[in-house]
Amino acid sequence: MADSAESGAEGAASSAGDTAGSAAGGDGQAPGGGAQPSPTVPSRLKVNEDLLVLIKKYAIQLGILVVVWLVGYWAFSVSWIMLGLFVWMWREKKQKAKEFKIKTARNAAQNEQATVLARLEDLPSWVYFPDVERAEWLNKILAQLWPYVGRYVEDILRSSVEPVVKDSHEMLKSFQFSNIMLGDMPPRVGGIQVYTEHVHRNEIILDMEIMYAGDCDIQIRMKRFLAGIQDLQIHGTLRVVMKPLVKFSPLIGGITVFFLNRPEIDFNLTNLADVFDFPGLSSLLKGIVADQVSNFMVLPNRYPMPLIPDLEVAKLKYPMPVGVLRIHLKEAKELMRADVGFMKKGKSDPYCTLQVGAQSFKSKTIENTLEPRWNEYYEAVVDQLEGQTMQVNMFDEDPGSKDDPLGNAAVSISEVVKMGFSDVWLPLEDATTGQVHLRMSWLSLSSQMEALDKMEKVKRIADADALSSALLVVRVDSAKNLPMPGMLKNTRQGRSIPRMTVKKSGSDPNPYVELSVAQKHWKTKPQYNTYEPVWEEAFNFLIQNPLHQELLAEVKDEKTKKTLGKKVISVKSLLTLDKMSTKRPFRLDGTSAELHMELILRILSSEADESDDLDEIEPISPTASGPPTPAAPPTEPAQPSPTSSAEDRQANNSNGSVVRRRNNAANASTTTPTRPKSEPAAVDGPNPYASQVQLSLHHSADTDKLLVTVHKATNLMPQANQKMCDPYVRIYLQPDKNRSGRKKTSVVKDNVNPAWDETLEFPVTLAEAKQRSLDIVIKNKRSLFETIRGNSTGTLGRVEVDLSKVDNLATQNNPIWIELKPDLGSASRSSLI
Repeated sequence: MADSAESGAEGAASSAGDTAGSAAGGDGQAPGGGAQPSPTVPSRLKVNEDLLVLIKKYAIQLGILVVVWLVGYWAFSVSWIMLGLFVWMWREKKQKAKEFKIKTARNAAQNEQATVLARLEDLPSWVYFPDVERAEWLNKILAQLWPYVGRYVEDILRSSVEPVVKDSHEMLKSFQFSNIMLGDMPPRVGGIQVYTEHVHRNEIILDMEIMYAGDCDIQIRMKRFLAGIQDLQIHGTLRVVMKPLVKFSPLIGGITVFFLNRPEIDFNLTNLADVFDFPGLSSLLKGIVADQVSNFMVLPNRYPMPLIPDLEVAKLKYPMPVGVLRIHLKEAKELMRADVGFMKKGKSDPYCTLQVGAQSFKSKTIENTLEPRWNEYYEAVVDQLEGQTMQVNMFDEDPGSKDDPLGNAAVSISEVVKMGFSDVWLPLEDATTGQVHLRMSWLSLSSQMEALDKMEKVKRIADADALSSALLVVRVDSAKNLPMPGMLKNTRQGRSIPRMTVKKSGSDPNPYVELSVAQKHWKTKPQYNTYEPVWEEAFNFLIQNPLHQELLAEVKDEKTKKTLGKKVISVKSLLTLDKMSTKRPFRLDGTSAELHMELILRILSSEADESDDLDEIEPISPTASGPPTPAAPPTEPAQPSPTSSAEDRQANNSNGSVVRRRNNAANASTTTPTRPKSEPAAVDGPNPYASQVQLSLHHSADTDKLLVTVHKATNLMPQANQKMCDPYVRIYLQPDKNRSGRKKTSVVKDNVNPAWDETLEFPVTLAEAKQRSLDIVIKNKRSLFETIRGNSTGTLGRVEVDLSKVDNLATQNNPIWIELKPDLGSASRSSLI
């Protein structure tokens, strides 16, 4: 179409030239009567273009010959030629791949149907997800608006961004945008999803898949240097939140937009910036650009647009987080071999990165292994539940070169929230083999002191003092009456210097606030040339010990790096306040200046037991937060719905949502109906027709521990349509459901009469053991795919042993056989007398 349009335009121009010639001279004759042809404008341009192409080609070939001659003249090593050839080949391959990607995206914008048929693997999101709707009407509107958007962006960059950059540093005084052109290709919306569940009634939430592969050309100039970017590509999920909804025009109080996760960004560098287009430098530069975009538009960062007056922009931009995701990166197995040598099979040096919005975590590198064990904990503050995912990426570390990818995976945070706790092996995508083992728990936010006692108890039992107990949200609003740089020191010495006297000797400060809690530091953006700055920024701190940690707030001058004032605030002081929050001005030490802040403390509360294997799950209504729902009476088992966990950790309700909650003995006694307990007796030998387990019970006075030796089991009943099972024994020391009260044996593969002969130790005194009981469950180890299919519960039998009725617990007892009963729910336990 483009070629035909161009030839048509050229033919029209030629016809116009012939007509003009005929009118002037009669069939092309000159006034003098001589018949001479009249050259047309397009033919002259064609000759000039051919000449320019020839000159450019000649210059390139001459340059190559000169370089080759210089290499021989200066006797360079052949290694330099090989290195140059490698760089050239790398750039050519990369450029072709990039041009193909850009061409495909642009063709999709012009003729989506043909492009879709040609590239089935790059289909938009509405093809795969039924709740995502097409948005062709919006794409047509964007195409009409795009020229005006380009002019608006140009005005913003020249009138707002350019002056700020010039004033930010003395070396940037000559900074200017020499060319700003967004091009003719508008962005496309691949699909729109509007949320109707888990949404407050005064807000509208929608997700938009943004795909931009434009022909933009943005050039900047500094003195005589020119640099720029072209062919910008962006692909990501943009969330649009419209809140609050009001009953007067315009019905929407404000709009907030942000990316749920880091978008994919790519671009070409031009002119001076093209020197960065080399291996290592290119990825480094694009990583910096991605970080800057994350700091601006990726959660927890937002871009607010208030639509009504008197709307607090800070609350639009920085709402309260919804909770904390605690991630236990345990291990990986069967990773790909990345480092292949001549005399060995090859291993990898794997490390793992985790990304939740703009937050990223990196594990240590385990050298020379395909089955690394990290056993590291991370905690990510979560601002949105629906739609946000945690990205897991595995790499092989190669010092001096780009790290090789070993696979990736994605975890839906909303699914972890529904379950409360998840222990899962994730298969790695974009890899031939490999799995990663994650344990994830959801921590909600509470303003009750009781939650702090529970969390501290969990940390003591788990011996994990480095984990957090609370979340501190600091909203920095503004400062007033700041002193001049250097005045703080003089004031402390007793000499107060009037501001008007000092201002004559220097310019106004560029104040910013630096916040610190332990080793974590945040700082606001500087406000230029002012004594009364307004920041309106918010920051999150994970607090390990609210009773002893402190918040240090320092106001500093960016120009002189001097402190204008500081304030130390004890986190403990917030525990006694109403709703554990305060919003007031804080007097800076040694000055009359005030720093206006809002401090909000929330205790991390785990409704689910992180150390449990999710054996007991109860259905709840599909709400994002709220008090625990009492357990329902046992009913007929329903067909379970699939989840992403690796063992039996699911139950159904009418809405299909599941969550695992901490067992509360008090609630269980009042809300869970009990059944008559059967009392299987201990026997001397195995019953050839019943499922039994053989145990030895003994309390060791030397170690002050209860020793439970699991010998074997017989006649285990596999699940339906299965001939064998992979059994293991899980024992709880009741009533505790925490990590110290749970022990497991190893898994015996493909056996209905397994033998373990393993001793499990419980640190408990003899007197305390006499008051407790053992909840013994034999379970079938299930794969991830069996769990997703939801074909079975995984429990092969269980029994409860009342230790107060075990004779001679302090002496060595002979092994006893105990008959197992089928699992009838948490309210029904068999007990041994």
